[in-house]
Amino acid sequence: MALDVYAGPLTVYYSGQWENIGQAEARKRGFEYHQIRLRDESDAVGDPETVRRMVVDWRQGLSNALGDNLPSRLDWDEQTEDYMTARPDFEGLGALILWASYAEHPDLPRPEQYVDFAEDPAYGRSAPNDAQSHFPAIIRETEFWLPADFEFTFKAPGPNGDAVMFSSAYGLFRQLRKLNEMTWQADQQTIQAWSVDWPGASASLEALAKYAFSDMVAVASYACTKRMPIKLDY
Repeated sequence: MALDVYAGPLTVYYSGQWENIGQAEARKRGFEYHQIRLRDESDAVGDPETVRRMVVDWRQGLSNALGDNLPSRLDWDEQTEDYMTARPDFEGLGALILWASYAEHPDLPRPEQYVDFAEDPAYGRSAPNDAQSHFPAIIRETEFWLPADFEFTFKAPGPNGDAVMFSSAYGLFRQLRKLNEMTWQADQQTIQAWSVDWPGASASLEALAKYAFSDMVAVASYACTKRMPIKLDY
């Protein structure tokens, strides 16, 4: 099983008109790709026009519910077919969450290897909604990052009705840059090189975090530039 991150119109995503990294590579090599998911995504394929109407109606309802908490109504192009995708994987994104948690709790000893963050003390301090965190859009197990500028996270139904966590794509990009400033202070060329090769699930916490950071920065930059939502896929 893999964890991918997608940035682009949700019509393309929910109608199944996109390829993850594994699918694209298999197609190029002429291989058959078998995808195993953690949850049923039987609703992920459908007529694009039907899906587009569903997404637009959902977006309008979410925008109405958030009201004045947003600087402007939610809006992005659901007609385009352009998108970007990356694969930070579960270990990579989990390591990034831990790296951000320990960056704001330097009094705690950071583990050398990736561990399940659910019971981690630094994560336990940063993750609660009422916690003061520099990195809520990174740490709080977000599934959607919306192309709107706000600082909070919230749980609400996604387009398929599942209740998931939402954050801001702009907030994510800012917080990723802040995390780099607080820890690595790496330039763009160095950051891009971090995701050239998957370090392996048994690599150090820092190597996994760097890999996921590189992927997430690239996707967040794309989403902010194109004004598109970001969604995890697993």
